[in-house]
Amino acid sequence: MNGVHMPRRWDPFRDFQREVGRLFDTFEPLHPWRLHRPYPAVNLYDAQDQFVLTAELPGMAPEELDLAITGETLSLRGERRRPEGVADESYRRQERQFGKWSRTITLPERIDGSKVAAQFAHGILIVRLPKAEEARPRHITVTAATA
Repeated sequence: MNGVHMPRRWDPFRDFQREVGRLFDTFEPLHPWRLHRPYPAVNLYDAQDQFVLTAELPGMAPEELDLAITGETLSLRGERRRPEGVADESYRRQERQFGKWSRTITLPERIDGSKVAAQFAHGILIVRLPKAEEARPRHITVTAATA
């Protein structure tokens, strides 16, 4: 039967699953449990002689950020303030979180804390974390043994 399209058989269980999914998608109190992600979102990658951490911080200013390094731990802190003049009861949908936040990142290796540099532009924080000398690979020359 070429070219003939047979309609799908009605499956009440499939329709029920779809409707339950729609119900849970619109049930706001469950969203924090299902979508909880640490804030801010960060990426950390190895760039040979340093690690580079990037963090998404839209709407923040550099002076609102606090960074500290202790050993192999980088701490980021800040506060996202609510827009002035907007009352809590006027919100009809609120997905962006406001308030104080902190994030602690354990680094894979020791870094040279005296050379850490941070830049902030267009809502993206970039932290350059140079590896400590003892953490960097060193070339070892192999010599012939004398008898």
